[in-house]
Amino acid sequence: MNFYSALAAGAALLIATGAQADGHEEAAAPSGPTTYTMTGSVAGITLVGGTGRGDDLSYGASWTEAVTVTSSTGTVTDITANCIGMDQPSNSLFDRHFTCTVSDGESQEGALIFGCNKENEAGNEMSCVGYLQGKEGEIAEHVALVTSYYRFMSDGTGTVQGTGHWIR
Repeated sequence: MNFYSALAAGAALLIATGAQADGHEEAAAPSGPTTYTMTGSVAGITLVGGTGRGDDLSYGASWTEAVTVTSSTGTVTDITANCIGMDQPSNSLFDRHFTCTVSDGESQEGALIFGCNKENEAGNEMSCVGYLQGKEGEIAEHVALVTSYYRFMSDGTGTVQGTGHWIR
């Protein structure tokens, strides 16, 4: 069973009970467990740029993630994410934004977008909130809210942990 099928297997559909005020019905969440946790590793971090002055340099970065996802029913599945992000200007809501393409290596694919804030002065730890949109397979057109915590190491590796909840 692949990542998205594992998340989608077994739970009831979340369908609105009636038409919304503007005349459309709420879309259904994928069937299956609606929540999950994730832990994984980060590799191949490449920094790009470094514009700015003094300690206020702005960088872009790319990396890959190998993440193990555990659904609320205990199903475990591995996914891969390819990510790219960039620091944001001072006084922005988030310190960094990034986006990823995720895949279970079979038929399920999706895309993530995150806003993150630094958790320490070194900037190698960050907490993020994001949005996962299904692109292919059973999760196409479905979305989940995601939270994650990253820790990046000076050797180009790191760790990630977080949670997700399918909302549609």
